[in-house]
Amino acid sequence: MARSANFSLDTLGPFIVWQFIIPYAATWMQSIFYSIFIRAGEPKPMPGSPRFMKHRRQILIVTYLAYFFFTIYEADYNLQKSGNAYNDLGVPIDVTDNVVNSRFRRLTLKYHPDKFALKDQARATEFYNHLKSARDIVLDPAKRWAYDRFGPGIFYSCSKCVTIKEYTDSALFVAMGTYGALFLFLIGTNALGFLRDGAYWRYLAILAVAAYDVRTAMRPDHPPFVAQWLNPLVTGLKLRPAYLPFQVTSIVKKASISAAQFLGLLIPLYRDDPQKPAKPTDDTDESRHKQLDRLEAVVQAGNQDVTRILELESTIFKENERAKGALRGAMTTYMVQNVIHQEPEVRNAIGQRIGRRRADAPHGAQGTK
Repeated sequence: MARSANFSLDTLGPFIVWQFIIPYAATWMQSIFYSIFIRAGEPKPMPGSPRFMKHRRQILIVTYLAYFFFTIYEADYNLQKSGNAYNDLGVPIDVTDNVVNSRFRRLTLKYHPDKFALKDQARATEFYNHLKSARDIVLDPAKRWAYDRFGPGIFYSCSKCVTIKEYTDSALFVAMGTYGALFLFLIGTNALGFLRDGAYWRYLAILAVAAYDVRTAMRPDHPPFVAQWLNPLVTGLKLRPAYLPFQVTSIVKKASISAAQFLGLLIPLYRDDPQKPAKPTDDTDESRHKQLDRLEAVVQAGNQDVTRILELESTIFKENERAKGALRGAMTTYMVQNVIHQEPEVRNAIGQRIGRRRADAPHGAQGTK
């Protein structure tokens, strides 16, 4: 029961951090960022503006990356903290049987329960039995095979297994059931419209980890990347003891899940609307015609307003057609030059139109906004 609770917490905890805690923390970090780097009196980017969204995207990416590397470090730290049979005995992972027996005799002289006082014998007996169990695992070829590839949990899930084949079949059955359930879960959620962002990467992560898991379980040697590159590096630099295959598999699972989560959350950050895919803004004939129609409607509405104003202002000159015409011409010129031409949309349209007509003209002679 405790193992199920730990599994649920380990699975649900990172999901809550990815989906809720990091976006909430990014909002606070952005506010703090603005309060530090934007001087008093200067306007801050408004929420929803391009500058604001750019800053938020950058903060989220940095935070997601930091948490991604933290999850890998946390997985490795927990593995080191829990230890393994080889580390408990103080022997390397490629140790021979003779070395194990010799090492255990020395440990017996030091940790045998008879060496301790009566009040400490209970704990001493428990620790000595743990050392005996570790020795038995390393000395038994089948148990050692299973322990290296599947970890100590295999002895709980397959307590009656004896041979290498029985251990391997049991582990593969559990693994295929787990990966199959994940595939069905993703297919179902995608069919219902959920978790579609980064779905490709989730499927790829599951396939990659499943292939690595099967390869580790069915080959007699340790994965070349672990034996030839990773272990010589960490032991040569004295960073930690050598990795066992089941430890690398555990870290790979954690890293793949975190990477799929990160990519799934990264994709919506580069879309204007997370609910809709971004639409291309190409300069087609249809879009130009629509812009011209909107501009024509603006011009017609402006002409109607000008006509009404002119009729109203020229009422006092109703009997003098000459003065009325002069007034109308002056007011029309004033309205066009100082009202209509000052509209941003009109100025932009005029500048763009002049720029198209004089594409080969010098830069200083082209139309401007």
